Amino acid sequence: MKSFSLLFCLIIGITNVPAQSGIFNVREIKIEKTYDEISPLGKYRYDSVSYTVAKEQTAYMYETFSYKSDEFEVEGYSCKPLNSEGKKLPVIIYNRGGTGNIGKLSEEDLPDFYWLAKYGFVVFASNYRFVGELGKVDQSGGDDVNDVINLFEAVQTLDFVDSENIFMMGVSRGGMMTYQSIRQVTVKAAAVIAGVADLRLQAEKRPIFITGWSDLDEEFNYEGLQNILPEFEKNRNQHFDKRSAVVWADEIKSPVYILHSRQDGRVPVDGALNLSLKLNELGKPYKLKIYDEKSHGLPYSKFDSFEEIIAWFKSHMT
Repeated sequence: MKSFSLLFCLIIGITNVPAQSGIFNVREIKIEKTYDEISPLGKYRYDSVSYTVAKEQTAYMYETFSYKSDEFEVEGYSCKPLNSEGKKLPVIIYNRGGTGNIGKLSEEDLPDFYWLAKYGFVVFASNYRFVGELGKVDQSGGDDVNDVINLFEAVQTLDFVDSENIFMMGVSRGGMMTYQSIRQVTVKAAAVIAGVADLRLQAEKRPIFITGWSDLDEEFNYEGLQNILPEFEKNRNQHFDKRSAVVWADEIKSPVYILHSRQDGRVPVDGALNLSLKLNELGKPYKLKIYDEKSHGLPYSKFDSFEEIIAWFKSHMT
């Protein structure tokens, strides 16, 4: 009888285990590669000194984590002070660029997160749900926007997070994700580097995102939105509108700083300019900076982009 009671208690205990929520599967990681070992894109983003500083610093911790987003378990990366116990720290939610597995977060992004975190922030970044085997069917601003919203909710459950001071920034496709997110939730302020603000304009300039591509290694191929989204031709305007902040600029809830290069060959500056005009007409709080040097991501090692963003966030901090 005693063994039956013990077994019964064990079964009840297992069935009553609550579903995982918030941030879980947290694991500390390191920057392992030397500067010479990183990709050509990494060498464009960072100079050797700043990369090595981020690799060897000992005051901040790099981590990977998981969180629930709808029916998905989504992975992300973070950077926080080594000692955050008893503190309430402001947060930057960083929205990555890229499509599918192109631009997927890795240790090569950690120097960016360190640069932002060292000014007193905790940085959280999502890899979104459409990676791995799902990379080729990335909705790019569809259901995956929930991954940003749910990360926004999840970080607020952490003891060391100041939920009154949460900020958001995005680069390229991440800019589009940022615009869509601050249409739904309010952050203290947002910043967008080279963000897609008008998908129609982007499709005209680079139709490959609509039609897809199949000439890369299989992991990085992409089926294209016209082959992914339901009844694309019939619902084309609806799909484009959903991903174009210029259409619903009146619904943006947070002050936004838009940074872009007029010589950006990947995301035309016109979208940023058109969105700024709309925000100006609406009396929405925004700031715009246009650079006159060729660049897409405006990396901090070559531009003052991150300095501008940190100053913008701190000016909105309470």
